[in-house]
Amino acid sequence: MRHFSALLGAVAICTLALPAMADPKPRGAKPADGQMIANIYVGKTQNWKTCKAGIYYGGKGKAQAYCHKEGDKEPGVGIGKWTVTRKGKVCADMIWYWREGDGYGSKPNDKPDCINHVVDKEGTIWRNWDGNKDWWRLDPKTGVEKGFKYKSKVNRLRRKLGV
Repeated sequence: MRHFSALLGAVAICTLALPAMADPKPRGAKPADGQMIANIYVGKTQNWKTCKAGIYYGGKGKAQAYCHKEGDKEPGVGIGKWTVTRKGKVCADMIWYWREGDGYGSKPNDKPDCINHVVDKEGTIWRNWDGNKDWWRLDPKTGVEKGFKYKSKVNRLRRKLGV
């Protein structure tokens, strides 16, 4: 269970690989178009700093994630779905799996992890986590990485765990 707590803590606290400087919500910003945001994320990986891994936003709303936090003996894998609202909120709802004894442990997220997106007057996209006052610029070319960066690690761990 220690591994699971550390795993979820890593994901919940610092899921995005964000720049060090955050800003308040831009004045006059409007909710982003959901289809525009979906196009930015689909088929790409969002890297996470705290566990040296990330989440892949696959087609048809499928999401897979990998997390191996420093100090943990074993990594974990998340399997679930992602959605985008008309107002550009991206939410991932995952079930996490990890090795536990001869088998595996699992637990669904308590609630989906969601990222809000707005567009300022100059057309810059900003994002933040639900309940967070800080906003970060999203560069669609560097904010997410093309492809499934952790595919081999996710597949290997899923085979080991039988999930």
